[in-house]
Amino acid sequence: MKNMKRINGFFSICFGILLVLSGLASAGVPSPVPGADVGPEHQIANLGDFQFESGEVVKDFKVSYVTHGKLNENKDNIILAMHYFAGDHHNLDFLIGPGRPLDTNKYFIVATDKLGNSNPRRDITTGPTNSGLKIGFPRYTIRDSVNVEYKLLKEHLGFDHILAAIGISVGAMKAYQFGVSYPTYMSGLIPIAGTPVSNPQTKTFLRGWMEIIELDSGWYGGWYETNPAMAYYGVLWNLLPWCYTPQWFAANLKTEEAYHQWKKMWRHIICNRARDARDVCYTLRAWADCNVGNTPGFNGDAKAALQSIQAQVLIIGAKGDMVFRRNESIFAQSAIKKAKYIEIDSLWGHFFCLGLDPADRKIMDREISKFLSNLAAGVQ
Repeated sequence: MKNMKRINGFFSICFGILLVLSGLASAGVPSPVPGADVGPEHQIANLGDFQFESGEVVKDFKVSYVTHGKLNENKDNIILAMHYFAGDHHNLDFLIGPGRPLDTNKYFIVATDKLGNSNPRRDITTGPTNSGLKIGFPRYTIRDSVNVEYKLLKEHLGFDHILAAIGISVGAMKAYQFGVSYPTYMSGLIPIAGTPVSNPQTKTFLRGWMEIIELDSGWYGGWYETNPAMAYYGVLWNLLPWCYTPQWFAANLKTEEAYHQWKKMWRHIICNRARDARDVCYTLRAWADCNVGNTPGFNGDAKAALQSIQAQVLIIGAKGDMVFRRNESIFAQSAIKKAKYIEIDSLWGHFFCLGLDPADRKIMDREISKFLSNLAAGVQ
């Protein structure tokens, strides 16, 4: 009953999702939320030759990013923001701005576009398609993606230390990995709706989605010239049922009309957010293979890897998240030396991390704001 009171009407909820997820701006990039202190759009950093874990090297490697707020004199107010699967640097805009958790009056936020970003734009972080290498691009891991952002922050921007790294969904997986790969580089980590290890069930459906792409008649072994867009539609449509709770479906899709409106909304979102199938496939593989325990030196032991994290960690999860399970967050919290776990009882399941529900958002805002304030003040 408590959760039912959160529903403000199905169609207003649909409109909220549409604003957050749809590509209503040109080139599939959502417009920043009103009031956000948006820095220069799509700054491009050229990292030169980038070496992957596999030993392969991609020359002229570029990273696109935006910044919010101002860097203070001591350069100790830097926050790295990492987006979700098939997203971009705008995905955390709901947390960014004056008076918001990532307060642009206090912090300098660097929001990146991840390695292999599936946005078909050319002025985006280097990946299989925009590099021209196509399926010849090195297979990359979550660690490779983290290494790209470390190289951006440390070598290109010249930051010896950052206040915190925050990520949602796959970005949260990267936050855990960042803490393992570079344990002294940040004071805090905020993984929201993520996991340090992909469980066997998750691996199974992710690999199944890769097969959906690879079985598309336009795939051509990954060497296609024309993006097989329907393959991405198939992947996203298979992902959607996992992103809500059963209670959400029961409360919102009671009628055929409601179901068709929901489906129409998602069809609009998918068609207006074209994503490159090849880049999506690479991301799915990196997601499926994620295990912080595979970091060199830990021999596959995720618990030992998490115990090496020195940063303070705020883990935020949802009780009914079926994409990244609560037991995975609890496991991470129990292994990390200085970690706190906040669990939100949300109808939205995995989608709670988008900040669409006011009650969920209130909890996230409060906890993130308090955590960052304590970090900045040096409170343990």
